[in-house]
Amino acid sequence: MDRTAAPVPTRAHATGDDATRRVALVTGATSGIGAATALELAWRGLRVVVLGRDPERGAAVVSRIHASGGEAALVTADLCDDAGLEAAVDEAADMWGRLDHAFNNAGVTGPGTVADATTADFDRAFAVNTRALWLCMRAEVRHMSRTGGGSIVNNLSVHSVRTVFRGLAPYAASKAAALALTRCAAVELADQGIRVNGVAPGPIDTGMFAGPGLHPDGVDAWEPLLPMGRAGTTGEVADAVAWLFSDEARYVTGNVVAVDGGFLAC
Repeated sequence: MDRTAAPVPTRAHATGDDATRRVALVTGATSGIGAATALELAWRGLRVVVLGRDPERGAAVVSRIHASGGEAALVTADLCDDAGLEAAVDEAADMWGRLDHAFNNAGVTGPGTVADATTADFDRAFAVNTRALWLCMRAEVRHMSRTGGGSIVNNLSVHSVRTVFRGLAPYAASKAAALALTRCAAVELADQGIRVNGVAPGPIDTGMFAGPGLHPDGVDAWEPLLPMGRAGTTGEVADAVAWLFSDEARYVTGNVVAVDGGFLAC
């Protein structure tokens, strides 16, 4: 069930005393995949820190979590503000005195071909999709190390692996760099008990997907490339992230879980 489109069912959230309740940070959590994941994690019993630029939309996500009986808090930050972003992660970890999981989901599109992309579009794609992701991980790792480990999941996109459409050069390049960072972090942090994985969503029914940035040849261009014949939902990506955070995935690191209807299998 896509919990961004339906009421979040109430359940017993407490899974231990207050000192051991797991805490998850979700960036870009005010809408789309980020909001769905924040709701899903809260439904599964985690305390969730919602991080985004829009305080009004962020407060709405937090309110939904509270209405379902979950625990959540809002932190606002601009991912292009290095000091502010690091301070936001510190604030998130201070909410309940720990940080166990982080879903680095925030991202932007980056239109243009190699020949005609603007410098501004190229720089913005890398500033948010690569540099900010690295800064988030650097700050998150510092807090996870204090409590003996944790789990990080980065939103990478199928475009980090497979190039099909024209006009996505800055976006695809920035996401491919994010994939490399994910794998480097997985190798470097394994001995600290920190697992690092990625999810690679294909076409997901969100506002970003409906816009022109990720499919310059049109939405219909996706259909013949999807063995399952449909776009995915935000809830389906959220489920994959929740699994990667779970103990069932305790021996999984350095992997990318494609949530793409079979796109990368073609």
